[in-house]
Amino acid sequence: MHISRLAANNQAVIPQEVRDALGLKEGDVITFSVENGQAVLRKAPSGDVEYLKAVESTLSEWSTPEDDDAFRDL
Repeated sequence: MHISRLAANNQAVIPQEVRDALGLKEGDVITFSVENGQAVLRKAPSGDVEYLKAVESTLSEWSTPEDDDAFRDL
């Protein structure tokens, strides 16, 4: 387990061991989701970032926990 503290500006440091395990470096885009009551952090594939930004606001109709479960592994 790795621990970090949430700062007043709602930022937290990702521990070095976690950054190493995910291959994260400065400037990488990360995604967050909540699965079974747990926060999940993932490195976003570089080719997907611009596309995801472009379509994010159009996908609100598929934002239920059931949808997350159904589409998680696609």
